[in-house]
Amino acid sequence: MFLADQGRDAVIIRRIILFQKFPLIGPPSSIGEVFLGPFYYYLVSPFLWVFHSNPVGLAIGVGLISVGATALIYYLVSKIVSRGVAFIFSLIITFSALFVDIGRFSWNPNPLPYFAFITLSLFFLSLHGKRKMLYSILFGILFGLSFQLHHLAALLIVPVVLYFIMFLFKKRDFSVIRTSFISGIGFVLTLSPFVIFELRHNFLNIHNLTSLFTKQNVVSSGPLTNRFIDVTSAAIQFALHISVPTYVACIIAFAVVVLTIHILFKKKENPFITFQLITFISLLFVLSRVNAQAIPHYFHTVYMSFYFLLSYILFTLMKTKFKFISVIGILFFIVVQAQSYYFIFGAPSRQYEVPERVGKEIATAANGKRINLTTYPTDFTSRDCYQYYVELYGGSVVDGASNEVTNTLFVLCDKKPCRIINSDSWNIQMFGKAKIDTMWKKDGIYIYKLIHQ
Repeated sequence: MFLADQGRDAVIIRRIILFQKFPLIGPPSSIGEVFLGPFYYYLVSPFLWVFHSNPVGLAIGVGLISVGATALIYYLVSKIVSRGVAFIFSLIITFSALFVDIGRFSWNPNPLPYFAFITLSLFFLSLHGKRKMLYSILFGILFGLSFQLHHLAALLIVPVVLYFIMFLFKKRDFSVIRTSFISGIGFVLTLSPFVIFELRHNFLNIHNLTSLFTKQNVVSSGPLTNRFIDVTSAAIQFALHISVPTYVACIIAFAVVVLTIHILFKKKENPFITFQLITFISLLFVLSRVNAQAIPHYFHTVYMSFYFLLSYILFTLMKTKFKFISVIGILFFIVVQAQSYYFIFGAPSRQYEVPERVGKEIATAANGKRINLTTYPTDFTSRDCYQYYVELYGGSVVDGASNEVTNTLFVLCDKKPCRIINSDSWNIQMFGKAKIDTMWKKDGIYIYKLIHQ
């Protein structure tokens, strides 16, 4: 995938590896003019450098991060629970069509499921592990990095606080309160670039976030029960990559919760299983209070907990006379997921190829001069993809958010009618009174070169 977000990120990351600019702020979030931290840019920037500025390297980087994170999760679950649960859990993560898909293209929310689960595991170890101080600082750091990948990672604080309170009441070990301050230090350290940006820009994000909560309906006002059912259904269908009626998806979720509770009561309680159960239920509840559409990446903090509980149930069945149910369940899951591996048998999209060819032509036509670049109509949003290749081939492009006006404007139009002169597009109007110098077509894209009248 190489669309608007991927093009925007590639432009910024290339400037990092060329030592031209080191951003203190990350991509804009989907909730208004509120920006994330810059962690994702620096996380994947080495891969763009290794692949000589080919943006496919960013997608490969995300894939390798996913593989590495799966290995780390296997190690953590083996350490905390058992190798059997870790093996089934890793198997489900590996073959999950959803996770395979988000591991194949570059986008800041894509590593979040892995980071969220590792963050929760480190929090658990900070309470139950032998090296509490180390796990506490790592938990704070990972929590801060997860928050930079997507603001919805902040919801992890709900199960963390719930389990922390439960731990205090049960263990009466109040020394963990001191280690929580260590976690706070780790969290703040990861957000230091963000804090510097806020200080330089008069607390822009804080003002925008405050405005968002005071002037927009961020919290859902609908009936809680209906909303909870809808959110649960969406999360399960996305996680299993199936399309079933709402009640079927809810029955699956309910069965996983009930079976987990049944196993916990029947066997010696494992606190990590309890923690993941609390995480799964509490996050679904909190998400049901968020006024947002059911989009797959909105549930990135939930998927791992669901997969883990499912793995725990399947592993438990493995040790009973119902072993065949577990084996069939795992094989059925893999077969269902494999049906969505469209990239194996389908033709590759190669979405970077058209922007590369068009960008190269624009760079040549610009003849070394700094230019403005825009797209038309408004639903043609991949401007940054073309900017990336114009700059890669030696051109100089004014950033889309800048008010700078040069002597030349290139307009890319992907479907007629192309209203270039007397256009309703603000990006074209801001160039001023203009005339078409030349126009040609490349790979289905109409390229207009405008100069001032």
